[in-house]
Amino acid sequence: MKKTRKFPFKGLVARWRQWSLQERILLTVSSVIFLFYAASLIYPFVWALINSGKTLSEFYDNQFSLPKNWGWQNYIHVFELQVRKTSLVGMIGNSFWVTIIATGVGIISSICTAYACSKYRFRGSKIFYSIAIFIQVIPLVGNMPATYKLAADLGMVDNPALIWLMWGGGFGFAFITLYSYFQSVSWGYAEAAFIDGANHLQVLLRIMLPQALPAIVSIAIINFIGTWNDYMTPYLYLPSYPTLSVGLYLIETEAQVSNSSVKGAPLYFSAILLSMIPIIVIYCCFQKVIMQNTVAGGLKG
Repeated sequence: MKKTRKFPFKGLVARWRQWSLQERILLTVSSVIFLFYAASLIYPFVWALINSGKTLSEFYDNQFSLPKNWGWQNYIHVFELQVRKTSLVGMIGNSFWVTIIATGVGIISSICTAYACSKYRFRGSKIFYSIAIFIQVIPLVGNMPATYKLAADLGMVDNPALIWLMWGGGFGFAFITLYSYFQSVSWGYAEAAFIDGANHLQVLLRIMLPQALPAIVSIAIINFIGTWNDYMTPYLYLPSYPTLSVGLYLIETEAQVSNSSVKGAPLYFSAILLSMIPIIVIYCCFQKVIMQNTVAGGLKG
């Protein structure tokens, strides 16, 4: 007995027939708008991919044509790139250790401050939250000179052993998100754990953190992507340890490539596309975690 093949869009067609004419028009118009919006986001990457396979002369002849001979020599020569005496492999390594430390320290400090301010009542607990909100309102350029002077006076500039203190403030965007998340978790779990003999640290590690894990993972991924793409902080505070984003920023002025025929924009596009690979992999692996960041706590009677 042969199985009949079901039309994959049968349910969509059935719903389409149930909609009114106004709903169909609205869906069609919105779909077309989002289609053009998606194309506008994808086009720059396609354009960079096409031009990364060109020679320098082909790029300046016509930037919108396909390469005459698809050659990927730029992706080989990009590893010969030198920025501040650091190779591309070294810049990738710097990006990883800076991003991992910045993300880890930022998340840990934000967890501690958000949990303490949201679950414990002490003098100034609400003031800390107000200060965190106020800090987010101040433009970055407004506090940059004072921050740099403080870091220089403490010997943190160009010092990997102390630079992690830059990310240990604990009152950024992660604090605001985790503060709201911890507030939504019932304190009844902690009271039950205290009755069983748990201390405050055990309540945080074994009761609160597992329930806040979706938010923590989502914030960690977002912070990882943001720190990976950040060039201003490593450029100012770690001049001797250029990251990949700093290298891309300085590639036109400080890059030294042995083969001059690939120097310029095609090499730059090749480096950009290579730098996107870790972020694309991370996003593809954790996109469901980011999208499904919802509170799943509560007491059941």
